[in-house]
Amino acid sequence: MPHLSVYTSRGGRIFPYARRFEGALVLVLFTLTACASRHIVDGVLVDEARGFRIGVLRDGWRRLDAEGAELAFQAEPGGQVAALFISCEERRPITLRMLAKRLFFGISSKRVVTQTVTSLNGAEAVHTVLTGRLQEADVMVSSYVTRGSECVYDLVYVASPEAFQNRLQEFERFVQGWALTEQGSESR
Repeated sequence: MPHLSVYTSRGGRIFPYARRFEGALVLVLFTLTACASRHIVDGVLVDEARGFRIGVLRDGWRRLDAEGAELAFQAEPGGQVAALFISCEERRPITLRMLAKRLFFGISSKRVVTQTVTSLNGAEAVHTVLTGRLQEADVMVSSYVTRGSECVYDLVYVASPEAFQNRLQEFERFVQGWALTEQGSESR
């Protein structure tokens, strides 16, 4: 299996999403900064400063600290990756569709399978499923891009096309567990 990396651009920074390591997709390790306004209660991560809550994946998912990711997991076995990325620096008014398009920088031969506008617990989101090539390997991606009053939230699932369906339902539950808190939804 070739070396895999997915890149996005948010606020001028480039974040690696996933890379091959000994035959499986693994996120690039990074130390996640903990802060007092961030805590996990009954399997739900609540970040008051960034205005969101989301359930953590368990049972067959290993938590990873990954560059640029607020929360990231790798499926074991299978190597699928699920992650939440947040950018709070964006001050220009950019549509969700444009933000979704920027999410896939670094993937070649992209083919959008579906792209729809949906709601994630009351917040408008763009859901995209696409296929593409990443450094000579085929990948399939499901992503949700949404925003609150101050931040943009990217929920991303990356897998080989053959393994994509295997953990997709678990990723969808992860996405459905995401919600803005009062802090994140103010002046939306």
